[in-house]
Amino acid sequence: MKNINRKQFVLLCVAPILCISMLLLIPLLTNRIGKTAGYVSVFCIYWFIFCFPISLYISNGFSKLRRIYSQKSNITTAMENIYYLLAFLPCIATFFVVFKEFAPIARFQVLAITLLFAIINGVFEEMFWRGVFNKAFSNDIFLAYIYPSVFFGIWHIGLYLAKGMVYQGGFVSLVGGSFFMGILWGWVAYKTKSIKIVTVSHIITNFFAFTGLIFENWFI
Repeated sequence: MKNINRKQFVLLCVAPILCISMLLLIPLLTNRIGKTAGYVSVFCIYWFIFCFPISLYISNGFSKLRRIYSQKSNITTAMENIYYLLAFLPCIATFFVVFKEFAPIARFQVLAITLLFAIINGVFEEMFWRGVFNKAFSNDIFLAYIYPSVFFGIWHIGLYLAKGMVYQGGFVSLVGGSFFMGILWGWVAYKTKSIKIVTVSHIITNFFAFTGLIFENWFI
């Protein structure tokens, strides 16, 4: 902690600032401009004001941003493959719990919006919560893994406060599931020093889960 540089300090500060901002903005915007417009606006703020710009800043620009997808790991290939398999557990869970039920009744429009949402969210969230924290604090398990995992879960509490939004399973499913996924994907990213596989898993998981969320809240 004594040798933290300016960029590391900024990164550590952004996580709680992001969470506090979302806790205030989400109920405010969904109440003022409606649940759909408010929800989309909040995610745009989250992606394009916090996740992506901060990731660029910490990585020193586009050219070095790609390094967060594959840093050198000291684990064996066999262990790496085991971690990668574990990363896909949330995909299996969301497929059977959510997607299997809603896929037959969701229209093409729902699936197209869900896929776009899942890709943007999965890429930017992994870039920020796993990628740059691992890059900035590669040898510090608390700051690279535990610290961002905790705040990743906390930011989802703000989503639960969105006025008018319905979540299957309620608070436990949304926030508890997010904490679990943050812990799992964070551990895989920390051990493998790569966010390639966790990004793919995140996108698939979001696609399966958001199909039900978007259909129930915006198309019924």
